[in-house]
Amino acid sequence: MSRLAVLSDLHGNLSALAAVEADMARRGVEHVLVLGDLVGYLARPNQVAARVAARGWPALAGNYDQAVLTGGEEGIRRFLKPGIGPLPRRVFHWTCRRVTRRTRSFLGTLPSFLRLDLEGVGILALHGSPKGVRDYVYPDRPTPELEAWRAEAGVHLLLMGHTHLPFVRRLPGGLALNPGSVGVPKDGDPRAAYALVDLDTLQARVVRVEFDWREETRLMLQRGLPREAGERLLTGGEPGEARPGNEPERQHRDTPPTWGADSGGQ
Repeated sequence: MSRLAVLSDLHGNLSALAAVEADMARRGVEHVLVLGDLVGYLARPNQVAARVAARGWPALAGNYDQAVLTGGEEGIRRFLKPGIGPLPRRVFHWTCRRVTRRTRSFLGTLPSFLRLDLEGVGILALHGSPKGVRDYVYPDRPTPELEAWRAEAGVHLLLMGHTHLPFVRRLPGGLALNPGSVGVPKDGDPRAAYALVDLDTLQARVVRVEFDWREETRLMLQRGLPREAGERLLTGGEPGEARPGNEPERQHRDTPPTWGADSGGQ
């Protein structure tokens, strides 16, 4: 069995990334792909970017990465969610001040999408969607639209991040998935999320991994990030930014692993 791990939205959470990497090693994962947003929200953007660079994993620049590279109000206007409030602005400006020249240089090398072939499986990887880096593809996106994107790209796997809400969808000609967020889950489950794809069968699942949220919260406060920004780590959500009418139910911690279409949570 040849397996691909799909990671997205790491957001400076080194504890979660380390826990996910340990889980991947335990499972013997052969390939890793990162769908972007290495920085933002949490206290260790430079360490997370450095680890991804050191591992040599193929990675994308997400909307937050591009916002930080652009900086200031232009970065907010072009790449972040329209109408963001004072708290997200404070976190964004904190991140812009803390990201080093080396991290900026690395982020600047990352593409906005990737088309690749892994062991005969064609893959299109994006942060948002084919419509743009800020497009939110939620779990209720219609299957015909996902299939149209997959077919137009001529691939088997359509991979998208950005929403922090995981899903796996079987399509007529392949598979579409969002791995959720490693660093800042927003689906009501505070555990880190990533997707595991069997490249031989095109079956996929979303894996959940515990991480040391106390350490991440401590570092956020120590380094001057707002206390409120750490609340999302306790709840698996972001205060004030839930999608109206589409708040996913919390995944039960004892849900058994399942493979196949529309699997979510462990």
